[in-house]
Amino acid sequence: MAEKCKVQFVPDGISTEVAHGTTIMVAAAQAGVFVNSLCGGEGVCGRCRVIVRKGHISGGSTEFFTREEIQQGYVLACQGCVESDLQVEVPPETRLTGRPEHVPGEVPFLAELAKSAGRERVLSPLVRKTFLMLGPPCLENNVSDLQRLEQSLRKATGFEDLQMGLKVTRLFPVVLRKSDWKVTAVTGFRGPLTEIIDVESGDTSRQNFCIAADIGTTTVVCHLVDLRDGQTLGRAAKYNSQAAYGADVIHRIIYASQDPANERALREAIIGDLNELVRGLTHRYRLGTSDISLVAAAGNTTMMHLLLGLPAENIRKEPYVGSAYHLPPFRAAEVGLQINPRGLLYCLPCVAGFVGADLVAGVYATGLARGDNVRMLIDIGTNGEIVIGNKDFLVCASASAGPAFEGAECHSGMRATPGAIDHIRMADARRVLNYSTVGAALPVGMCGTGYVDLVAEMLRVGVIDRTGRLNADAVGGKLRTGPHGELEWVIIPAPQTGNNTDIVITQGDVNNLLRAKGAIYAAATVLLKALRMSFDDVAEIMVAGAFGNFMNLANAVFIGLLPDVPRDRLRFVGNTSITGAKFAALCTDCYEEMFDIALHTTYFELSTDPSFMDQFISACFLPHTNIELFPRVMAEMATERGS
Repeated sequence: MAEKCKVQFVPDGISTEVAHGTTIMVAAAQAGVFVNSLCGGEGVCGRCRVIVRKGHISGGSTEFFTREEIQQGYVLACQGCVESDLQVEVPPETRLTGRPEHVPGEVPFLAELAKSAGRERVLSPLVRKTFLMLGPPCLENNVSDLQRLEQSLRKATGFEDLQMGLKVTRLFPVVLRKSDWKVTAVTGFRGPLTEIIDVESGDTSRQNFCIAADIGTTTVVCHLVDLRDGQTLGRAAKYNSQAAYGADVIHRIIYASQDPANERALREAIIGDLNELVRGLTHRYRLGTSDISLVAAAGNTTMMHLLLGLPAENIRKEPYVGSAYHLPPFRAAEVGLQINPRGLLYCLPCVAGFVGADLVAGVYATGLARGDNVRMLIDIGTNGEIVIGNKDFLVCASASAGPAFEGAECHSGMRATPGAIDHIRMADARRVLNYSTVGAALPVGMCGTGYVDLVAEMLRVGVIDRTGRLNADAVGGKLRTGPHGELEWVIIPAPQTGNNTDIVITQGDVNNLLRAKGAIYAAATVLLKALRMSFDDVAEIMVAGAFGNFMNLANAVFIGLLPDVPRDRLRFVGNTSITGAKFAALCTDCYEEMFDIALHTTYFELSTDPSFMDQFISACFLPHTNIELFPRVMAEMATERGS
């Protein structure tokens, strides 16, 4: 047996034992300790910085550290291999603290929109509980127990085609007699069939709840919903623990495909997140996990594959095909979800390898597929998903924006946790006028919405030009050469921060942000051109997701992330993924309509379109190479120069 070494992580105080030669990153994952990483363990991002306080390691990389840091024991967790018992410190910049703060709920207009689209439905949950008083058999009525149950259930619900598994068939006759023939039938929707998934003693129909889940690449959100009246009782969110294996879906796919143990680790990470949120919600509302009869889940295609343990490696390879997009309900316990042992997991349908169930849920929730006007829905994240259409057609595309807008790939970038600068204004090129942080804490970094504001403000006051190049003459002594030879501008000096570290933006950060916003804008432009349309033909542009919900709209247009259209045609729509998941859980017709949406949505592959690269390059300027596309921004720039 291989020699075991004990690895203790501080300040968490958590220890684990691993085999000799295991990387610190793997040891941290085994211990449940988050270590920041973008590249999934390839040693190229430099984010998984840890300090070896005691013990010996082999391997490691010095290119990301100063001489002083090397002397302090800094190593990359993905490269350093355990050679003895270790004490490893995870420094603040590598830890993930707190819970997601920028988590949008449903915005009020969705209910109004749903009503106007004619989608007020009678509640018909995917899993129902029906109380039945059967009456005991007699010589005059001596049908079998199953026939008696089915007759009563058909009369109460109108269900026709019923089925029951062997396990329940064996047990329910005993339940009938012990409960004096007063039972609750738990039924699950399975298309043309209805499954009697359990028979419970007495009247348990008042305890029927579900979890609607939005499984994001960065954040996992769960809502606890009462299936009797559709009310949302509680909400909870946490960061996706899979981030330890890579910030984006491509790195996670690569990691999962390297070894079956890696795939299992990713699956267990997301199942663990969901179970943690379910436990927290049920405890808060004094429920048992057995009271949760179903989970309705939406997420991008990769997240759905990793949740179910489906092979995902072909999603990243041309022609970018997933294992399955339209899936039947599964027993939740089979996946590892800790709800009612007989409860069901319903996964919403995907469209393509990079257009997932989250976008399908958003199309349904916003009524986009039912209206007359052509509208656009954009979900901005590590993978920007865009759909255009109305009741007559739906066309979608996906653009890889990278994790820059998630606070990653930037020197001082971080998620929207306490201390992250989320909005900022500048008086001039040498002075920050004001800023706000998540949780009103001292600043320790900057999240995506802060970067949108910062790039816009830097352009306004001349810190960068339209190509994104830092202007040394404008900022004086604030522009310097960083430890790795890259130009950087100090936004907040160390004495004013919460971690005594300068908050800076580098030339590389600006370039990453330009590429991210350029990919989103170019994707929307190419998709419209393929339809022989322009932004002027789109009645409304809806922005979904956490990033969009907290973004400064004017600044997003100013840098060319969103088109320069009249402001009343731009709308934030919140977390439409979770909204769609709730619609699905509460209404079988809604659930089936989402499958119809997915089936009739045409996927447009941008990588094969010869014009995409030209559009992308043009969009990597501020706001765009063709500034005439942004007349309002052009007018504002002229005013700034004149003042």
